[in-house]
Amino acid sequence: MQEYDELAQLLGELLPRGALLRAVLSKRRRKSIPYERVSLRPLELRGRLHYQAAYHLGDKVQHRNLLPGEAGELICGLLQDDFRQALLCTEEADYQVLLGKKGGGKILRQPPSQRRAEANLAHDRPKRYILQEGTPYPFLVELGVMNSAGRVLAKRYHKFRQLNKYLEIVEDCLPHLQPRDGGVLNVVDFGSGRAYLTFALYHYLVEELQLPVRLTGLDLKEDVVAFCSEMAKKLGYKHLEFVCADIRDFAAEGQVDLVVSLHACDVATDFALAQAVRWGARVILAVPCCQHEIFTQLQKGTQSVLLQHGILKERTAALLTDAARGKLLEMQGYAVQIMEFIDLEHTPKNLLIRAFRGGHQKRGQAAREYAEFKEYWGIKPTLEVLLAEGNGHAQVEPGSK
Repeated sequence: MQEYDELAQLLGELLPRGALLRAVLSKRRRKSIPYERVSLRPLELRGRLHYQAAYHLGDKVQHRNLLPGEAGELICGLLQDDFRQALLCTEEADYQVLLGKKGGGKILRQPPSQRRAEANLAHDRPKRYILQEGTPYPFLVELGVMNSAGRVLAKRYHKFRQLNKYLEIVEDCLPHLQPRDGGVLNVVDFGSGRAYLTFALYHYLVEELQLPVRLTGLDLKEDVVAFCSEMAKKLGYKHLEFVCADIRDFAAEGQVDLVVSLHACDVATDFALAQAVRWGARVILAVPCCQHEIFTQLQKGTQSVLLQHGILKERTAALLTDAARGKLLEMQGYAVQIMEFIDLEHTPKNLLIRAFRGGHQKRGQAAREYAEFKEYWGIKPTLEVLLAEGNGHAQVEPGSK
């Protein structure tokens, strides 16, 4: 229809350059549509322009952060299916979109009602977290991070920041994690520990984003699994299960989409990564911990100045271990990023390996680079052995989150 083509063209001009200061979609086409209105505003996330969509359900608001192209698709889709009216505010003009009940419509240009100074962009405001202080989230209250009024307890603020950083990282993975053909998103969390991050992930995917999810947390400690299972039951998290099982022995049901391994100790991370590769997981998130294996393989003659002191050798070994893991994942067809997880002032375990399936074009190059890297340092990481054998067996310890 002509009006939708005009709208798509207008949004294509406004959104990429941040010219849309505010958008409000209203007048539901049917009473069964749960959202009374949807609003969007621009914000900057990690140096990139996004638009935050706010879905208003009475006194509740759910948020999604979208890239400009995704925001345009959302607006057009909502106006085709759910709403008959939209107000698009720019610095130069307002555009009112009016659609009829039986088709047809028009776009009216009007004098501007907002200026850029009034747009309240994210870089002019305090940082907006996915989990908001002042909002009492039941799982955070039960885990002792918040009180019943939504206030973050002073001693737990570092955990609150860690949870938000984690969810921001997950948010970036969402384009790779859409359920397949209306199916369930299958997530496995190795070494879930006391499961702060596991509960946060479930809350975000299910409660906030309304995605169909089956999430399984694994740990070797029976008392921890019992505690987390009782907590999930208390919170009404029907599709969150905790199992006392070893990383190597767990048999997942169906295709696994996301594998998480946060703070699994030493080579337990390697077992988790190898299992994720065998499952063909679309996304892998791993924060390694307590890395000792490469330390014993390093010879001082390789870089005597760097390896002379124990603390430098330990840190070098950890970096080499993660560099090797990243390159080995690239050899398996993953696009890999190694990034900061949380500030060093809060925890020394601050590197996260994030891998997306689909980097097949770099496999040959990755293999050549890994061979040179391995030969120079004289190392043979566990992950290389596991991937070559297709299986492995060694005692590993769970992490704690």
